[in-house]
Amino acid sequence: MRPLKLTAKFKIKPGNLEAFKAVIPEIIAEVMESDPGTLVYEWFLNETLMECVVWEVFEDSDAIIAHSGNVGPYLDQLIGLAKASIEIYGDPSQELLQAIEGLDIKVYPFVDGI
Repeated sequence: MRPLKLTAKFKIKPGNLEAFKAVIPEIIAEVMESDPGTLVYEWFLNETLMECVVWEVFEDSDAIIAHSGNVGPYLDQLIGLAKASIEIYGDPSQELLQAIEGLDIKVYPFVDGI
């Protein structure tokens, strides 16, 4: 089974940059402590410091479900500070698809590659 990739994109609302950045180390600490199935977790800010992209790679769908539970409270904080969008790349399990049903998450199934 191929790992699943995910991007979370945040458009930071004016005046919220410092509060947004303050949450990042807390989330990273939680992921390091609680998410063994998270293989990559990297945060990037654009040159205007108003957009953030998080690159994530997970062992499988179960790892994404566990991650969502672990970082849920932090995600709630971020969503108050920024507009979020999420994309999943790969072949999520039926359980994960049911868990994200109704959410504004785009899924891109794997087609081909090395």
